[in-house]
Amino acid sequence: MKIAGIIAEYNPFHNGHAWHVAETRRRTGCDRVIACMGGHFTQRGEPACLSKWDRARMALCCGVDAVFELPTLFAVRTADAFARGGVAILDGLGADYLSFGSESDDMALLRALAALKAEEPEEVSRRVREKLDAGMSHARARGEAAAERLGVPFEAVNRPNLVLAAEYLRALAELGSRMEPVAVRRIGDYHDEAMGEFASATAIRAAFARGDDAAALAAIPEPARRYAVPDALHPMDDLLLYRLRDMEPGKLAALPDMGEGLEHRLHRLCRTAPGREALLEGLKCKRYTRARLSRMLTHALLGVDGAMVGAVPLPTYARLIGVRAGAEDLLSELKARSRLPIVSAATQLRDDPCFALECRATDMWSLLHDAPELRAAGREFTEKFVRVE
Repeated sequence: MKIAGIIAEYNPFHNGHAWHVAETRRRTGCDRVIACMGGHFTQRGEPACLSKWDRARMALCCGVDAVFELPTLFAVRTADAFARGGVAILDGLGADYLSFGSESDDMALLRALAALKAEEPEEVSRRVREKLDAGMSHARARGEAAAERLGVPFEAVNRPNLVLAAEYLRALAELGSRMEPVAVRRIGDYHDEAMGEFASATAIRAAFARGDDAAALAAIPEPARRYAVPDALHPMDDLLLYRLRDMEPGKLAALPDMGEGLEHRLHRLCRTAPGREALLEGLKCKRYTRARLSRMLTHALLGVDGAMVGAVPLPTYARLIGVRAGAEDLLSELKARSRLPIVSAATQLRDDPCFALECRATDMWSLLHDAPELRAAGREFTEKFVRVE
């Protein structure tokens, strides 16, 4: 049996994702596709638009055979940690291929970017410092220096999925994985807000937010639409500000990716900012991207610190969220191949610190809703295993 793995958020699952799954099957000739999917908070530190159980249902009725969870400890992290966590789970399960979407399917370019990230030449580091001194943002400076080194336009490397694709290749190399990488060229732009058959997840969420459900659903495969309409999410403002205002600078300094005295600025601004957006705006600077700051705030909200990150460098289990009916042979094969314990019952993880964070994240996400059935605590233990016919 040939198994292809995909690392995803499916926030929400849409036509582009369905095309990626189908193209993965076509390109690899695999028998089964498994997904490693983030939970209730995304890599950019934002709450997911739907529960992970509904997003798993969407994927399973549109071509994915089984969905495993990428733990929050890796899902809400920088691109390198996100990629390393997902690759470690799929590799540990014994997948044969790693398929990922990218703005470019030029594997030579992707490998060159991965090599630069793995071992940055002094020339590149020097050019980054020069560009920073000239007033350029850190992200722009690093991107331009990499483009110069590779002899390509900046626009050729300044793409979010392309950067993540390079991190997947880097993780494959660092972990000594046997998975064969497969780059599938994306249809449309990651942040494009135009609606259409292949609208981005960003555009679909925006359409739902403004009440244009018909346009949003048109960009989602028909079998998945019954799971797709999200309940309105409240802002995290009060929960976040309470948590931040209860933290001294020393605790803020312990947050992952915190540095250069930013904890003092955060400690000061959180006392006057009326909400999360205003706080992000006040913290924004050339050194820190919005995504990095957003993750930092979510780490504070969920109680993630550098010690926790350092204590769990790689996932220690593979949690099965759901499976498609008829894929029993896949589960038997994975159990035979896997070097990680495969867990489907939450009670098996009750004492695991990584899973304890998962429970906090789900309980926090639940409080962003009005519906009583969504606000209940302990849903990691009460939600049923997902099985789609």
